[in-house]
Amino acid sequence: MLQEEKTDRLLSAIYKKSNLNVYDFCAEEWKNDNEIAVDCKAMADELVDEKLTRYTDEEKTEMSITNYGRYWIAQGGYLIYLKEGEKKIKSKRDKHHEDWEKHNEELSEELKEARLKFTHYRIVTYWWSFILTIISFLLSMLNLYLILKK
Repeated sequence: MLQEEKTDRLLSAIYKKSNLNVYDFCAEEWKNDNEIAVDCKAMADELVDEKLTRYTDEEKTEMSITNYGRYWIAQGGYLIYLKEGEKKIKSKRDKHHEDWEKHNEELSEELKEARLKFTHYRIVTYWWSFILTIISFLLSMLNLYLILKK
C-alpha cells in the first residue's frame, strides 16, 4: 500500500472519530509493517503541515480534524486533495510559462528596436569621432611643423 493511501485512511479514521490516537490506530491497522511508527509519524506530520489535522495533546499522539480537513474529506479525501494540488501547480506553471513566452516575445521586439537605435547611434558616433580624430591629428602635425620651423 502506498504512503498516500495510508495517509488517506488515517485522515478518514481521524474524521470518523473526533479524537484519535494516531500510533494506536497505525499499529492496529498495519500490524505486519515493521516501520509503521516512523511512517505513522511522517503521515501525521504531513497532515498537520497541510493543515488538515492538528495535534490535541503535547506528546503529539492524538489528533483531531480541522475544518479544512473536513472539507477535503467531503471532496473525496487526501488523494483528491493531492490531485487538486497537482492541478493547481500545473495550471500555475502553465500560466507562468505562457506569460513568460508572451513576455519574451514583447521583450525580443523591444530588444530589436533598441539594438537598431543603438547601432544607428554607434555608426553616427563612430564617424563623428573618426572625423574629430583626423582633425586633431592634422592640427598636431601642423603644430609640430610650426615648432620645428622656428
